Amino acid sequence: MNNDLPQEGEVEVVFLGTGNAFGSGGRNPVSVLVQTEALGVLLDCGPSALPMMKRLGRLPSRIDLIFLSHHHGDHFSGLPFFLLEFQYLQVRDRPLTVVGPPGTQQTMERLCSLLFPGLDSKPRRFSLTYREMNPGETDRWGSLEATAFPVRHFPRGIAFGYRLSVQGRTVVYSGDTEWTEELARQTQGADLFICECSTFEEKIEYHMSYRELEDHRQEIGARRTLLLHAGDDVLNRRSQLGFELAEDGQEVSL
Repeated sequence: MNNDLPQEGEVEVVFLGTGNAFGSGGRNPVSVLVQTEALGVLLDCGPSALPMMKRLGRLPSRIDLIFLSHHHGDHFSGLPFFLLEFQYLQVRDRPLTVVGPPGTQQTMERLCSLLFPGLDSKPRRFSLTYREMNPGETDRWGSLEATAFPVRHFPRGIAFGYRLSVQGRTVVYSGDTEWTEELARQTQGADLFICECSTFEEKIEYHMSYRELEDHRQEIGARRTLLLHAGDDVLNRRSQLGFELAEDGQEVSL
């Protein structure tokens, strides 16, 4: 079990899930934990995020913020299980904030009512707030500064990537997107870029291919890039990748 918190000044990134909606390679759907001594953050919340945290010995009660990139099930449908956990099993002594695009609160309340009818009808044992951000907006939570930047994942509607800065370290998360110059801008000076890579060569609208990333390699300004959301063709050609492929359970210290 790894219940120890990061050392003072250290930022840990833990890949709870690196997969896609199809379970390619048997990987968990996307969810990434960013943790400091004082703060716990989830980037997206796939349906296996809670059991993976427990498997790795990470305390769900240490999560302060959950950032949702968009409202597709493989990226946000794990959240009701955390709310159930906090209502019945783990007593929280800190508030929980869910951050996402416009419509996040309504979408989450509908999902909770479908999965666990009556969950919201009982007095909540913890403080839960929603923060719906606008494209390009920046906000702060204690030592964390977060910018929600627009990406290309929908013909209509809003999907976000996030740039998080905490304790002198910067993590950029692409969410699901095809290449956009906003990724180049947001990764400048970042310590870690966590980027989706759905296919190797095939171009799928609103998703990234490895060839696209290679074409824009010189524009990426992060010190290190880790790929997730990989389809079977990416996994089958991992030896040909010029970027690192993240693995479920992988831990990175910044």
